[in-house]
Amino acid sequence: MRLERLVFDLSKTRDDQRNKIRQQASKLKTKNQQLRNGAKKQIRSEAQIQIRMKEINEQREELLHVTRVGKLAEFVSSLAHEISQPLTAILSYAQAAQRMLLDREPEIQKILSYIINDDQRAAGVIQRLRLLLKKSVPEIKPLDINTLIDETIVLIAADAAIRNDVLEIELESNLPLVRGDRIQLQQVLLNLISNSFDALESSKDAREILIRTKRLGTGMIKVEVKDSGCGIPASNMPKLFTHFFTSKPDGLGMGLSISRSIVESHGGRLDVKNNPDRGVTFYFTIPVDQKEV
Repeated sequence: MRLERLVFDLSKTRDDQRNKIRQQASKLKTKNQQLRNGAKKQIRSEAQIQIRMKEINEQREELLHVTRVGKLAEFVSSLAHEISQPLTAILSYAQAAQRMLLDREPEIQKILSYIINDDQRAAGVIQRLRLLLKKSVPEIKPLDINTLIDETIVLIAADAAIRNDVLEIELESNLPLVRGDRIQLQQVLLNLISNSFDALESSKDAREILIRTKRLGTGMIKVEVKDSGCGIPASNMPKLFTHFFTSKPDGLGMGLSISRSIVESHGGRLDVKNNPDRGVTFYFTIPVDQKEV
């Protein structure tokens, strides 16, 4: 009996020790998990702080950039006003000289006509520039998109000639009117064509820009600006229309994002695609005037 009792006591003691070891091991496991969780939370917290600091820095840089752009707009507006005055004087002098030489000196008359035409064209560019910079309520009204493109081509034809770029147009005839703000839509066209000019800078082959219009069904008109330039890397495509993104050393990164906002405010969509051969095509849609439908 004593031997059995001793064996029983030893067995019970061994079981008690095992239970204590299990309890201690469980406590250590729980404590270890708590330490791990705490470390993970600290790491996540530090990562979140770093992400937030990065966001704050980016927002500060964007704010500074917007401030610079605003100051630049003020300077350009003031400069446009200063340039308008001598242009007006040149126009007056040229017209006075024309009257003085009436029916005489045909060659000089021709030169004076060139001066007057170029002066008026420069004044028109400055006027459009001031309208673009002016903060005003958009004037939405029926527009002929082909006429708007023709007027825009006149503004940039000289620049294209200097760059040795070839401008081509394929405008579908008898298009219905669209509804939009003339100045804003012209701003979109000028920005897209300007991007094509930049894309052709390094091109040694044919330097061509094609501007095309076509009707999509009954409710939309599509405008395309296609170039034979360097194209856009696939990695840049998702960021192309975001604020302040630019691949140009001296670019502001505002043109395409503003252009997309303008087109979307007109009920259309602005997008881009790389051409199968070379270059890119920017294209946007704009709704047809409902009266035309």
